[in-house]
Amino acid sequence: MLHDAIEIRKIAGPDENDVRYEVYDSDTGVSLGLYQSMEHAEAERQRMKASDNEVKAGDADDDPSVE
Repeated sequence: MLHDAIEIRKIAGPDENDVRYEVYDSDTGVSLGLYQSMEHAEAERQRMKASDNEVKAGDADDDPSVE
C-alpha cells in the first residue's frame, strides 16, 4: 500500500551542515526525490498520498496518458 511504502530518510553529506531528506519507496527502494528540508520532503510525501487517495476514490485517472 502506497501510504505505508513512502518514507523519508535523512541523508548526511560530507559536511555536517550538508543534510538532505530523501523521499523513497521502501517497497522497491526507489528514490522519489531529494529535498533540502524535512518540511519539503513531508509536503511531497503528503502530495503523493493525496494523489493515491484520489485515484482509489475514482476522482483522478491513475494514468491520464492512456485513453
